[in-house]
Amino acid sequence: MKKEYDDSAQYGIGMMIVFMACILVAAISSAVIIQAVEALAQQTQHTVHDANKEAATKMVILNVWVEDNYDDYLFMIEYQSMGKEVDPADVDWILSCTDDGDFYYRSGSLDDWISGPGSIWEVGQQPTSVTTLESGKRYFFGIDSGTNDNVGGAQCGPNWIEARGITATFMINMPDGGVTTQILKVTDLTVGASVT
Repeated sequence: MKKEYDDSAQYGIGMMIVFMACILVAAISSAVIIQAVEALAQQTQHTVHDANKEAATKMVILNVWVEDNYDDYLFMIEYQSMGKEVDPADVDWILSCTDDGDFYYRSGSLDDWISGPGSIWEVGQQPTSVTTLESGKRYFFGIDSGTNDNVGGAQCGPNWIEARGITATFMINMPDGGVTTQILKVTDLTVGASVT
C-alpha cells in the first residue's frame, strides 16, 4: 500500500508564518510612527515655550543720549514682561563697532556702569541702583565704551564713532533669550544730545 503525501498542512503553516510576520511588521511600524509623532509634538511644545518666553520678556530702548563726549552713553529703557521680575545683573549688553576692518566690542550687565552716578535706576528717582526690574517701569542706565581688554578706551564711544562717521551696535540680552538691538549714530557730541 502506497502512502499519499498531503502538503495542505504545510501551506497552512506557511500562511500562518507570513501572517504573523505581517502583524510583527505592522506593530514595529506603528511603534516607530508613534515615537516619531511624540518626538515632533515635544519639539513643537519646546519651540512654542521658547518663543513665548522670548516674546513675553523684552527690553525696549526708548532713548539714548551722549553722557560725556568721550566714552559714556545713557539709556532709557522699559522692561516688559508677563509678570516676571528680573535682576539687572542677569541682563547682559554688548556694544560693538567695526572701524577699518577692526572689530571692537565691550560687554557687561545692566548693573556695572563704572563711571556713572548709579548702575541702573528708575526714571523719576535718584540715581541709586535697583535690585529688580519690574514690568512696565522705565529705567536709566549707562555704559562705558572701550573694549573688554581696555575698559578705559573710547572704542565705539560717542567721540569714536562720531569722528570716524561710523555706527555702533548695542544689544541687550535677556536671561530668557529675548534680544533687543539698537544702532547708535552720534552726530552731536554735546552732553545730553540724543543718539539716533
